[in-house]
Amino acid sequence: MSESNVTDQNFEAKRSQLLSESLELSDDFSKFSDEYSFLCDAFAAVAREPECITPPTSEGIWYVCYRLKIQVRSYRDKINNIHDGLCALKHE
Repeated sequence: MSESNVTDQNFEAKRSQLLSESLELSDDFSKFSDEYSFLCDAFAAVAREPECITPPTSEGIWYVCYRLKIQVRSYRDKINNIHDGLCALKHE
């Protein structure tokens, strides 16, 4: 097998892997977006009624915000990995 064929196969394998990761990330983000869109509406409703913010409610809001922050960072990292992979393919 020639070096060109091996290079082409490696390129296609990497491209296919990045495509798969991108599609999976898109599906995951779509679900995430739907779930947290509802949550944002709930936070807005609570903010309109500040007297209903009890210590347990406040703790729950803190926890959900923390989980949201962690999930957003995870999406950012996955996007950066895909971006880096695409840049590497571009320069091959």
